[in-house]
Amino acid sequence: MFTIRPFQPTDTEYEGMYLVEKAVFPENADTVAEVKHGDANRKPEQFFQRWVVEEDGRLIAFGHVSHPPHFKEPGRYRFNITVHPEFEGRGVGTAVYNQIWQTLQSRDAKPTIVESGCYQHHQQAVRFLQKRDYQQVMRWVITRLELPTFDAAPYTPLFAKLEAQGIELTTLPQLQTQDPKWLEKLHELEWQLTLDEPLPYTPQKMPIEQYKKLVVDNPQVILPSWFIAVNNGETIGLSLLEKGSAPGGLSTSFTGVLRDFRRRGLATALKVRAIEYAKNAGYTFIRTGNEENNPMLALNKKLGFIEITAQLAFEKRLENGNPL
Repeated sequence: MFTIRPFQPTDTEYEGMYLVEKAVFPENADTVAEVKHGDANRKPEQFFQRWVVEEDGRLIAFGHVSHPPHFKEPGRYRFNITVHPEFEGRGVGTAVYNQIWQTLQSRDAKPTIVESGCYQHHQQAVRFLQKRDYQQVMRWVITRLELPTFDAAPYTPLFAKLEAQGIELTTLPQLQTQDPKWLEKLHELEWQLTLDEPLPYTPQKMPIEQYKKLVVDNPQVILPSWFIAVNNGETIGLSLLEKGSAPGGLSTSFTGVLRDFRRRGLATALKVRAIEYAKNAGYTFIRTGNEENNPMLALNKKLGFIEITAQLAFEKRLENGNPL
């Protein structure tokens, strides 16, 4: 029989969670270092609770519920439940979900919207949410590029064209040495691009200190793979890579260009530079995701990214404390 209890921040439990997540998400499980980093840099006032499930001394599942710092609505919460495939269909997920609901009932900010998500090919997870009256509100298409077959040569004229317009493509380490205000500019650029990004919630700007800790200093980040577009000293676009958990794999964490500089091929150029970096560094593939109506999806497919699955966002709107 399994038992649920609060997570204890020991190396054993972090590793146990990673093994569960790796079994469920072999290409993009959160690493131990990444989870530890997020835990260490979470503000004390931010609501976050995590539980683990054990059976015969083995960690077989875990779940958490939080009010992330980028959520503007005080009553919006996000939860996640991850169950090792060997233990699915035994009521483990339901037990964790019930624990989450009990916890939310004690919050001063009563839940008005509760969200979660899963991959399209994880049909048991889809049914779990639908059974509890969660509605799909957004879909991100997940694609993958095989790096050995990528050829950057056709894009050489594009780089020359952008350079003639006074646009420089630089890496973040180069920008850090050239511009003492690099952090403020990067922080503002990501925020402006986030406002244009299709999202199922209203975003809230992250304080710059937290942005640096959680984003720039994230152990999954590879700073030389962050390509920034600069025009007359202003940052106008970016494409950022980070480590994946699968051998040889990277993920695109964000790509975007300010509105006034779109339709020039700048996003293409930034992505090609990032792809070149990854290929030259010996990586074998890049994985990314885009909302299904986002023009960036078409750009990625043009570059050779192939659709492999989709990530689905679900949410449930509550009134007068209705059960989850």
